[in-house]
Amino acid sequence: MVWSITPGEGLGPLRLGMSRAEVEALPLMGRPQHVYRGAGGRQMEYRGLGLPICEYREDALVRIVSSRHVEGVLFEGEDFFAADPSEIVRRLEERLGNVALCQEQLCFPAAGLTLGGFYEPHDRRFFQPEIEYHDERSVTLYRPGSCPGTCENSDAMSFL
Repeated sequence: MVWSITPGEGLGPLRLGMSRAEVEALPLMGRPQHVYRGAGGRQMEYRGLGLPICEYREDALVRIVSSRHVEGVLFEGEDFFAADPSEIVRRLEERLGNVALCQEQLCFPAAGLTLGGFYEPHDRRFFQPEIEYHDERSVTLYRPGSCPGTCENSDAMSFL
């Protein structure tokens, strides 16, 4: 399966705004293994490590999270998790604009995209897959302007 990242729109066949029934109808997705219910009517569906996590509000897909365990995640045709993390971040910044550090994640709020585990702000370095064992990288897609974190307290950064 190819999971092409389309900032602000979706991941592969998953499109922001889809209903739970529409997501379940996708051949690869099917029914979730677990459904977590949170505050404010939030529901998250987990289908195993090899598939993205889907979050809904009022039966509309509002957030898609993919870990490095999801195979075939591509950005502009390149394997997102196989590429050098620093190069991916630079390419995203060139294409999507300003990046901010928000709750230790790199956030592109104007594009509706957040990266977790790609950059370690305390050490000021990128994740190094060739030497680091613990890989928790993830990409989260959401509607631009609806940051799931506290972006109002973010720090502007640039890697260009």
